[in-house]
Amino acid sequence: MLLFSNILNIVKELRNKIFICIVFLPFLLLQQFVTAQQNRIPYSSDPIGYIKYDSCFLEHYGKTGSLEKFYEKLDKLCFEGNGQISILHLGGSHIQAGIWSWELRKKFENLCPGQEGAPGMVFPFSIAKTNHPYFYKSSFSGEWEISKITDKEPAEIIGLSGITAYTEDSVADIMITFNPAANIDKHNFNKISIFHNIEDTTYFLSVSPEEFMDSCTQNITSGASEFYFSKFLDTVNIKIVKKDTSDSKFFFYGAYLQNDLPGINYTGIGINGAATHSYLKAEYLKKHLTLLRPDLVILSIGVNDASCSAFSEDAYVENYCKIIDMIRDVNPDCAIILTTNNDYYYYRGGSNMHYNEVYSGMKRVAEIYGGSVWNMFIVMGGLKSINQWKKDKLANRDRIHFTKEGYSVLAGLLFDAIIKDYEIHLLNKMHGENEIKE
Repeated sequence: MLLFSNILNIVKELRNKIFICIVFLPFLLLQQFVTAQQNRIPYSSDPIGYIKYDSCFLEHYGKTGSLEKFYEKLDKLCFEGNGQISILHLGGSHIQAGIWSWELRKKFENLCPGQEGAPGMVFPFSIAKTNHPYFYKSSFSGEWEISKITDKEPAEIIGLSGITAYTEDSVADIMITFNPAANIDKHNFNKISIFHNIEDTTYFLSVSPEEFMDSCTQNITSGASEFYFSKFLDTVNIKIVKKDTSDSKFFFYGAYLQNDLPGINYTGIGINGAATHSYLKAEYLKKHLTLLRPDLVILSIGVNDASCSAFSEDAYVENYCKIIDMIRDVNPDCAIILTTNNDYYYYRGGSNMHYNEVYSGMKRVAEIYGGSVWNMFIVMGGLKSINQWKKDKLANRDRIHFTKEGYSVLAGLLFDAIIKDYEIHLLNKMHGENEIKE
C-alpha cells in the first residue's frame, strides 16, 4: 500500500517537472510502491487504541464506475493541473458545524497543492440565530424571517442550503466574512452566484465592490444571479433594494462562491436536526444542484432518522433513493459515498439504536446506485466507543457530536479510506499502462 506522503511527493514531482510526460507515472508509482511501508496510520503519530484502523476502507457495491470517473478527474487535477472538481458533503448538525467538511477539504487540497478552490456555499445563519460553519460568520440589516427543512411544514420554498431567509423590507443587507481558519487568501473567489427568486423583478440586487464587477447574468436553470469580478474577493457584501411598495418578498436561498482556476470546490451543507426526509422538503434542491453539478457527493444523514423508536429501514432507503435520484439527474456520473452513523448516546433511546438497520439500508442504497459505504460506527470503535471519544475530549458531553479535534480525526479517517481506494486506482492504472507497453 502506498503512503499518502508518497503520493503527495509524486504529485509535487510531476507538477514541478513539466517536461515529464504522464506516461512515466507508472514507473514513479512503482518505485514508491516498492519502498512504501505496509502498515500505516498516516493521520496520527500517536495512534488511538480503540479506533479500528484496519476497518477504515470504502465498501463498494454495485457497479462503481462513477467513483473511477471521479478518480480520473482527480488524476487530471493532481498530475496535470487541469480542471475543477466539485464535491458536496450533505448532512445534519455534524456538517452545519463545518469542521468535518472543511478539514476533509484540506486533505484533498494537500493532495493537489496550490490548487485550492473557493469556499463553496455560504448562508447567513446569524439571521436564524444558530451556529455557522466554524470558518465564517455573517451580519445583516433588515427584518428577516426563516424557513428550514426541519420545520414540520416549511412556510416557504427551500433550496440546497436547507434554509431560506426572506424579507419584505425596502432595504436589506447580508455580509459574509471569513475567520482565520478559512485561510481565505488561498480560497478567494471572483464569482458569486446568489440563489434567490429571480423571477420576481420587484427587488434590485447588488454585490460590492461594484467597481470590480465585470458582469451579472441570470442563470434561469439554477435560479441564481451570477456576479463576475475582475479581482479576487475575500468577503461577500449583498444589498437588496425594493423598487416599489408592493407586498412581495425577497427570498435568499444561499450564495455559491467560485473562482475560475483549477481546483477543488468543496461544499458542506448541513442543518441541525436534519434527517433524510427533511431534505425532501427542499423543493429547489435539484434546481440549485445544477450549478454545483457535483462529481462526488458524501452523504452523512442518518442520526436524526435513527434516533426514534419508529425507525423504518425501508422508508430510510426510499428517502435516500429520492435524494440520490435528484443528484444523478443533475450528473449521472456523480460518485456516491455514504457514511454510517457515528456511535452515539441519544437521551430518548439509549446507545446507537438501529445501527444494523442503518448499515443494512445504506448497503442496499449503494447496491442500487453503484455507491460506496464508509462504516464510521465500526471505525470509531463500535458500540459505546463514543464514551472513549468523550473521555479523550474528542466528543462532546452530549455524546452525539464531536469536538473540533474529534471532527478533525474523523476527517483524517474518512480521507484515509478514500485515499487507500485512490491508491488502488493508481496501481491499476500503472499495471494497465505497463501491459499496454509490453
